[in-house]
Amino acid sequence: MIEPPAGKDFMMEMPCLDTASMQVFMDEFSREDEESLHLIVVDNASADTTEKLKVGANIVFIFLPANAPELNPIERFWKELKDWLSDYEPQTMKEMSRLISQGLTGFSEKVMSSITSFEYLMRAWLSAIA
Repeated sequence: MIEPPAGKDFMMEMPCLDTASMQVFMDEFSREDEESLHLIVVDNASADTTEKLKVGANIVFIFLPANAPELNPIERFWKELKDWLSDYEPQTMKEMSRLISQGLTGFSEKVMSSITSFEYLMRAWLSAIA
C-alpha cells in the first residue's frame, strides 16, 4: 500500500492473495496508525470484496470500477517494479523473492509519490478532507 502524496508505503510479502492473507495485511496495517482514517483504493478483487474480510474502523475502502487498472495508483507502481525486474533473470523462486523484496524497498518516497499521485485522486482527497 502506498500513500501517494507522501510516497510512504506499507508492504508485506504474503504467500498468496486470498481473504486470509488480506485479513492479516489489513489487521497489521490498521495497527500501524490507529489514530488516522485511511482511505484505501481497491480494485474489486475477490479478496477485497468478500464479506469475510473485516477491516478496522480506521479503514475505508474506495472501490474502483471492475477491470479498470488504469484508475488504480498501485498499478503504476507494479508496472515500475515489473520493468525493474525485467533486467534480471532469476533462476529460483528464492532469488525471485529476494529481487522483489529488493525492488519493493528500492524506491524512495519521492519516487513512490511521483509514480502513484494521480491528479484526480489528489483533488478528491483534498475535497474529502476540506
